[in-house]
Amino acid sequence: MALIPRDDARPWLLVNHQGEVLAINDRFTLVYGWTEADLLDQHMERILPDSFRDSHHAGFALFRLDGISRVLDHPLVLQTICRDGTAIRSEHFITAERRDDDWVFAATLTPLEGAHATSGAGKGTDDLPP
Repeated sequence: MALIPRDDARPWLLVNHQGEVLAINDRFTLVYGWTEADLLDQHMERILPDSFRDSHHAGFALFRLDGISRVLDHPLVLQTICRDGTAIRSEHFITAERRDDDWVFAATLTPLEGAHATSGAGKGTDDLPP
């Protein structure tokens, strides 16, 4: 699959058009604690903060309706829920690829805080909006 990120130094996940997780890499498990057994074939909302789920569902539905992206191919700073229930602020870079009549999405995440923060992310947590 061309959509799968080649950069295994950062966490990534692959999601289908219904929001079900198709794949994660080992780095995703290391940083966020989720394993393939936890997430594969599960809806990605498990890693979304409660406060963001409605917005995510609305944006996802709108994209499927009109095909216009409001979030693809540029960095977004969002919270990611870890398996232990904590949240890590991460920069997400989301791409999409059309497969037959549906879409597949890949997100590469760069942790911006905590033990797994990447100094090369270009931003410190002090520079981020609250």
